[in-house]
Amino acid sequence: MYSINGIGTSLYGKRHLTKKDLHSIGIDVEGGNPYIATKWFVFLFLPIIPLSSWIVFSETGSDIGIYADKQYQMLPVNLNWNQVFKGWAITLGIFILLWLFIW
Repeated sequence: MYSINGIGTSLYGKRHLTKKDLHSIGIDVEGGNPYIATKWFVFLFLPIIPLSSWIVFSETGSDIGIYADKQYQMLPVNLNWNQVFKGWAITLGIFILLWLFIW
């Protein structure tokens, strides 16, 4: 994931997976707390276009303010439409609030 001045790609969403969820897709993992996240094209840090969804097994690195130096251990999965609709809803809500304050 890489962005400059809020434009680029980023992971959003965090749907935690149970061992049963992982077993149903043929993955057996011990320990950790895997979750599904969606990779987005972002503009001003707002999710605009969903690119892919991933199972994230672990992440390392730091996240200081708008600077993030993280590395992930991930596996691609089908696009998680629940996260996509939530991302679009948040973006739309922010645009509506901005429009109301400006108008």
